Amino acid sequence: MQTDGSIDLQRSRWFSALPEALQEEVLRSSTRLKLRRGKHILRQGDPAAGIFGLVSGEAQIIGTTLAGLDILVAVFRAGDWTGFLSSVDEGPYTFSVVASQSCEVLHLPMPALKRIFLSDVEGFRRFILPQMASTRAMYSRVVESLAFTPLQRLAQRLVDLTSEPHGDLVTSSFISPVTQDQIALSIMASRQWTNRLLQHLEQADVIRLSRSRIDILDRDRLTQLAVRGESGFTLAEGFPAKVTAD
Repeated sequence: MQTDGSIDLQRSRWFSALPEALQEEVLRSSTRLKLRRGKHILRQGDPAAGIFGLVSGEAQIIGTTLAGLDILVAVFRAGDWTGFLSSVDEGPYTFSVVASQSCEVLHLPMPALKRIFLSDVEGFRRFILPQMASTRAMYSRVVESLAFTPLQRLAQRLVDLTSEPHGDLVTSSFISPVTQDQIALSIMASRQWTNRLLQHLEQADVIRLSRSRIDILDRDRLTQLAVRGESGFTLAEGFPAKVTAD
């Protein structure tokens, strides 16, 4: 029998691809948590404690550098799961997950996780698929980003932050809450330069900016910019497609 929570979890390509018996076992073995905005689901550096699935709400994935800078890595929405890597190698979590809205979360602890997924080869293969997808995407992004312009990096981040963490499925048409400082850090640019780039995209009717929120108005053009760069991309009348630093 499906509950509202299990229906939300079906948005996850990982969870929905599991055999029904495994889905039911995950739900039976998990603990439900309710968290207010600003509360940590897990913290970077904490010991592995299992995986967490978002039933409702949103959460930001934050990576903290050695210098203490908090980088917005991704946004998790209903159906997204996290904690796979640490659950396999039993090392500490590599980033923090912080509720950006009130959230309901499923926590599958390590003992149950090992019993369900890590006792045989097929179970392990099913379990590790999201982490392998993330690793493949990371390798591709590292190579591509070496040649990206600042505007192209911005477009790619906006696409990423409105897509599922382990693939390219679109999960939202907006990012909220978010600050320009968070965006600037994630594309390795100053806040002033990032603001200028965002304004160019807004003037081109690709995005709309409002307080702590970015709406994606033309995802096709944004994706084109992210994948192919500024060549042939028209921002707005009177504004060149290729934005260069002063």
